[in-house]
Amino acid sequence: MKACPVKRCAVAGVMFAALLTGSCKKMLLGPDVVRSAPSVHASMFASVVDSLRYVYDLPALACAIVTDTGVVEAQVHGSRRYGGPANATVGDRFHLGSNTKAFTAVLIGTLVDEGLLTWETTMEELFPELGETMRQEYRTVTIRRVLSHSAGFVRDPSLVLHTATPREQRGEAAAWAFMQPAATTGGRFAYSNLGYIIAGAIAERLTGRQYEDLLTERVLRPLGITTGGFGPMGTPGLDDQPLQHTINHAPVIPGAESDLHPIYSPAGRLHLSIGDWAAYIRWILAVESGHASILRLETARMLTTGAAATDHASTYALGWDIFNRQWAGGRAINHGGCNGFNYSIAWLAPNKHFGVLAATNIAADRTPYAMEAIAGRLIDFHTRGR
Repeated sequence: MKACPVKRCAVAGVMFAALLTGSCKKMLLGPDVVRSAPSVHASMFASVVDSLRYVYDLPALACAIVTDTGVVEAQVHGSRRYGGPANATVGDRFHLGSNTKAFTAVLIGTLVDEGLLTWETTMEELFPELGETMRQEYRTVTIRRVLSHSAGFVRDPSLVLHTATPREQRGEAAAWAFMQPAATTGGRFAYSNLGYIIAGAIAERLTGRQYEDLLTERVLRPLGITTGGFGPMGTPGLDDQPLQHTINHAPVIPGAESDLHPIYSPAGRLHLSIGDWAAYIRWILAVESGHASILRLETARMLTTGAAATDHASTYALGWDIFNRQWAGGRAINHGGCNGFNYSIAWLAPNKHFGVLAATNIAADRTPYAMEAIAGRLIDFHTRGR
């Protein structure tokens, strides 16, 4: 997931590359540093997490094992600033990137339960004022297809924004999207951050409230999540939260230019603590076991029901990839997330009533592979007890 982190200018995925290659003046390219070695901890799980952080050369690593009845253990080890003291704590906040999408789908579910729309409500019904400019291929697209990346929208918006607030700009992005030729047709899968921006715009127009406030009030707070926020973590000039890091381990000062453009909040700007993310994952596992809160069970189960076949042997549900894995006893639920400076991953095994999740404050070229390996080690630790 990539976007231009600027206001009132072109929003385009390719422009984010400039940020990664050094155009952002708020990057701090420090001197050579020495990593802190892993320690032996009272908890075996803590020792495993600390060792994984060191082996894969990550500034900080947050991990948790969750079941449908609670959080087995959550640990955070490493440094908020690469090469600094081992000061990351379990209360620190980590950026979820595209793992935000699953939360946005829950928000839409609250609107379904309230009767403001159904999963089959169409774009033409939701945006009647755009009837003259909306291309024919989008008129019958449903909100479920939007959330399952099968609506045909391009991956990212590329337009000049003229309005001032994220809510207004998400409306602009939606109007622009409906005038663009479809990236795919026939309900085929095509991953689209733009689709989730449109989902946020839909929630805003149906309620008259801003997406960020809606997610906090309707999803985070009811689940007991208190550390949720949007954009980069921490305070400029302070190492009070994990700093984001570039591909060469340079820390990045938190600010307006160090994350995705605010219109991307529904697609990938949420941050929270590992414990709070684990609480959400526990809720998903509880839904899979037939126990729901916040949403009606029928609505909640739609979130993890496959809707569109992908090109990597899975089906995409609403913010989740659905695979078949032997270690999971069949059905496995997965998603990863990245904003260019952080990486997060979750794997859930509903048939075995557990899930693992991990997040780090860097997104180097090898980070996705490292995080998959880390998730595999966490699965092994839970199933084998060591």
